[in-house]
Amino acid sequence: MPRPAIQNRRAFSLLEVLMASTLVAVALVGALAMLRDAMAASQTIDNRLLMTNYAVSKLEQELAFVAGNWTSGATVGDFASDGHAEVRFTTTRSDAVLDGGLVDRLMHIQVTTYVDHDGDDVLDATEKQCTYRTKVGRFASYEALATP
Repeated sequence: MPRPAIQNRRAFSLLEVLMASTLVAVALVGALAMLRDAMAASQTIDNRLLMTNYAVSKLEQELAFVAGNWTSGATVGDFASDGHAEVRFTTTRSDAVLDGGLVDRLMHIQVTTYVDHDGDDVLDATEKQCTYRTKVGRFASYEALATP
């Protein structure tokens, strides 16, 4: 004898609840993994942008210094005063031919910034870096503007 059809079903079966829960769990795991990866990529992009901005700023400082004082040299430091002690820099200024300059006529300037993850104040092979370089000519008008 056939069973009568249930007309007004008011609840879900255990199997339906289990299947729906499994589907939601799988979707959440995928979404959370994607969110974690996006946050890591965002941190990497932020670090690279920070290094780029600091490198350009330091390069402009070095250009202004060289325009007024034609002196070779190198400096190292960090940006702790801006709240970023982990971001470090090295700068070199040279008019030597081997460095790409011309003695008393063309100065080669290079700035490298990096995030010092291990805190040893040394740029390691595994640490990301940002390097900018330029050259500036020696002009009397630059030196005249720099002297008060």
